[in-house]
Amino acid sequence: MAQKPMTPQGTDGKVDAHAASKRQTRDIVRLVVFGLGLILLIAFVIGNSTVVKVNFVFFNTRASLIWVILLSALLGLLVDRLIIAIHGRRKK
Repeated sequence: MAQKPMTPQGTDGKVDAHAASKRQTRDIVRLVVFGLGLILLIAFVIGNSTVVKVNFVFFNTRASLIWVILLSALLGLLVDRLIIAIHGRRKK
């Protein structure tokens, strides 16, 4: 059984044109913001694609700068979550 598409309706059961227009505008804004974010992400990756030397404690390696940045951000996020979890347990 197919479902009917959801439409904004007023109290009298008629489609509310203002609500539908507002939803359309919101969807367009979301698409534009997503598109701009995607363009910025692509520019960021291209701008940071050079290969750099990475020094670890026991060894050295070469990696693309974008991977170094993303790995650092991920490790920072994990440490942040770990600190929050430990701090939350101590308060209990």
